[in-house]
Amino acid sequence: MNWSLPIAKVKGIHIRVHVTFALVLVWAAFDWGVRQGLGLTGAFYGISIISLLFLCVTLHELGHSLVAMHYGAHVHDITLLPIGGVARMESEMAHPAQEFWMALSGPAVNLVLAIALGAAAMPLLGWRALGGLSVLLNRLSTPSLEKLLVDLVTANVGLAVFNLLPAFPMDGGRILRALLASRMGQLNATHLATRIGQGLALLLGVIGLFSGAINLMLIATFIFIGAQQEWRGTQLKIALQHVPASAALIRGGIALSPHEPLARAIDVSLRTTQSDFAVFDQGYLVGVLTRDDVAQGFQQHGPHVPVRRVMRTDFPAAQVNESLLDLQRKMQSSGSSVISVSQGGRFLGLATLESVRKALQLSSPRRWQPV
Repeated sequence: MNWSLPIAKVKGIHIRVHVTFALVLVWAAFDWGVRQGLGLTGAFYGISIISLLFLCVTLHELGHSLVAMHYGAHVHDITLLPIGGVARMESEMAHPAQEFWMALSGPAVNLVLAIALGAAAMPLLGWRALGGLSVLLNRLSTPSLEKLLVDLVTANVGLAVFNLLPAFPMDGGRILRALLASRMGQLNATHLATRIGQGLALLLGVIGLFSGAINLMLIATFIFIGAQQEWRGTQLKIALQHVPASAALIRGGIALSPHEPLARAIDVSLRTTQSDFAVFDQGYLVGVLTRDDVAQGFQQHGPHVPVRRVMRTDFPAAQVNESLLDLQRKMQSSGSSVISVSQGGRFLGLATLESVRKALQLSSPRRWQPV
């Protein structure tokens, strides 16, 4: 994600923080130090509580990510934003039971944290209570270690409860979809969970409107839009699963030799609509040359550089009986816009992200509607 800085790495998962997170820390320092009149002590407390709260959010996302990795998913990174944390995974869970446990793991982490922090706070609170109720209340109303622990306990319980609301695409909504999918299939389950989530979002929005709670209205907007995006994403996934790779195959293109100059690829691109090339040497596929490779090679080396110096040799490959979803995932994981398609050991042609999109458009959208 752009404008994100790496801060840690856990189990191969890069943890990043978005630069706008600094605005949250400035706001916390201002709110506690200036608006509440607590000076530097308040400002330090505000920065501390927000930083620790986002540490809890990070652990929440790590809970999701580690369970996903247990089921075979690849997690690219976790990014901390002012609105919370976002884990970027390569794929969704293959089975409803896997999604159920993955979705539940995040709130479970918050509940465990709340119990642990509560256990740490109890002796301190009991010791302060020995000095009288007024002493205890004073410690809980001003920046102190006791207040920090109590606030973190409250925040973690709130995070767990809020995320367990059955409002798709939040954790509770994903748990609901997983339970429904075991009975009615993923597409129908997602459709129903989306409607329930948007219904709850509208209810939260109305409550926020009449109570003047702007943050509640923002949350409602986030849930409503997020649910719609998840529904469209699920439709796309189902569609990609049911269209064979052969539908995206680009046939009849011109192949290149690794010994030819780059000018050959440029000439073919100018005379035809072909922009990606398979590169063969003595009858064997040894590389691919994409539109970006041609442009970058021309800028760096000129038109006479041999194709072998600018072609890609680590391109992804797929079999013709795989689905468009398989092609898309392989291209995304490799960072390549081109994939070779074979049948057994025989090369059939190339497929690109553009040809995948066109093949999907040609499939009937009516087949991917809920029943």
